[in-house]
Amino acid sequence: MLKRRLTRLLALMVLTVPTLAACGAGDATPTTAPAAATATSAPATGAEATATTAPVAEATAEATVEATVEPAATDGNILRVHQVAYPDVFDPQKSSYSAEIVLLSQNYEGLTRLNDKLETVPGAAEKWEANADGTVFTFTLRPDLKYSDGSPLTSKNFAYSIQRTCDPVTAGEYQSILFDITGCADFAGTAITDTAKYDAAKAALGVSTPDDKTIVISTVQAAPYLPTIAGLWVMYPAKQELIEKGGENWWKDPAAQVGNGPFQFSRIAEDQQIDFVRNENYWNKAKLDGISMIYIDDSSVALEAYRTGQLDIFTPDPSQIPAVQSDADLGPLYISYPGANTTGLQFNTTMEPFNDLKVREAFAYAIDRDTFCEVIRNGDCLPTLTWIPQGIPGYDATEDRFAFDPEKAKAALAESSYGSAEKLPEITMAYSSNDTANQARHEFLANTFREVLGVEVKLLPLPSKDLTAAKKDNSTYPQLSLGGWIQDYPDAQNWLSVFWNSNATFAQRQGYGNPAVDEFLTKADTSTDDATRLEAYGAAQKLIVGDLPTAMMYNRVNKYVINPRVSGFSKTAADDQFPGQWTSYSIEIK
Repeated sequence: MLKRRLTRLLALMVLTVPTLAACGAGDATPTTAPAAATATSAPATGAEATATTAPVAEATAEATVEATVEPAATDGNILRVHQVAYPDVFDPQKSSYSAEIVLLSQNYEGLTRLNDKLETVPGAAEKWEANADGTVFTFTLRPDLKYSDGSPLTSKNFAYSIQRTCDPVTAGEYQSILFDITGCADFAGTAITDTAKYDAAKAALGVSTPDDKTIVISTVQAAPYLPTIAGLWVMYPAKQELIEKGGENWWKDPAAQVGNGPFQFSRIAEDQQIDFVRNENYWNKAKLDGISMIYIDDSSVALEAYRTGQLDIFTPDPSQIPAVQSDADLGPLYISYPGANTTGLQFNTTMEPFNDLKVREAFAYAIDRDTFCEVIRNGDCLPTLTWIPQGIPGYDATEDRFAFDPEKAKAALAESSYGSAEKLPEITMAYSSNDTANQARHEFLANTFREVLGVEVKLLPLPSKDLTAAKKDNSTYPQLSLGGWIQDYPDAQNWLSVFWNSNATFAQRQGYGNPAVDEFLTKADTSTDDATRLEAYGAAQKLIVGDLPTAMMYNRVNKYVINPRVSGFSKTAADDQFPGQWTSYSIEIK
């Protein structure tokens, strides 16, 4: 998805497998929750799965986890999934990163969801309709919906999720994605100290619930993509009473994360493992008894954990791909397929020297994308010079600016306000220190900038949680870092308006805004004519690429090693955490 739904550059430049300690996954005390209540009835009609992802980051797991992992919270048919990045926050109305979203999408379901073809289909709502001008949407819930604890799920729960996302007190990272909803932007911008204005803005939100099965959402302009947004985590119906009772960190308690998705949080061992059990009240009962997310940030340790039968799905680091493919046992189990993501060199455009476009141009021209993908990442990515990937509506096959060109790089630097490398201020490039391989990849880029531009770039290793937190605010956003986007849904609006509009959280983090871009995006967002929309989105993308808030670098492939006992999973371009993550209800273990 935004998300938030940034790209992983995790592991070793050569494959090594250390000797493993025969002990548990660490000392953290796990938090557990009661098992989900048994449903009195659970409709079992065919369902499709939500495909929501988010902004991508480098590997963000914090603790190195030894290969011996804790047992799952529920014995039996448990899928054990390797995860690299332990999430910073998994609160539906505050999350934005893909490692966060994958957890929430197991525990909750929106009004709609995406199927394995990334089409918008019914979720908690069995149907919806829009008025003639596409500004009023009426969703009707499925009959007899229940939370995992057996309590009723009504339209008011979804209305609360919208209200909480727009609330300035929440200040959610994907807040701006709901600004098309009448009153949301005004509410989000209201000072919480002005009680009268706050209450008035809250009451003016364009959301109503005529009855327990119906929710009506009005928008400030035509928003043909709203039914798809209704399936994103910002509209997941977390329980108001549990949030208010639990306080700021309510989401850390699995007992407070009572959801309506195919699975239910059951156990949280921070930095180590998160377990889910099947939600017996979900309307389309899952085949698995549960899922265990096992966090191992060292790729060689994770490989050994897979070899010793402690993982069912393993995400190899690019450095491991040649050895995995040539391995007699692992090779036949390795799969890869294109991912809907883009990674680039992200600039803080408010920080010197990258507030100078010519300096950004110099760095963009200096990146040898082909070598980075073919050699440094062992062919697990495709070089790109544009934002929207090939195969997604809005892809620009004509974009050829800022390809690797040392002479143009030097010329751009000479034309900058600094004039030469010697006059530049100190430049640092931040990366996650949790996996030692990140250093080698960033050293490649630093060496390139030294050789091409004569610029010394200081590498700044940070604990992954610190890096993630720093990238959530412009005042702490690094001068340089790698990052990008994984799509929430296959529409140019998700790639452009959600990320690059001046009001968007993600653009603001990098200090980017361009009124001309906003004008094209508004035209595209409000048009119901596909040709008009694509033309306007195309014009906006051209401006964004030229403005260089990010120097586009590559599109990464999804790659996994999967135990042959796992079946029933689908593969979509949005599978950035594990294959079938959006249709997990259909996965089974034989």
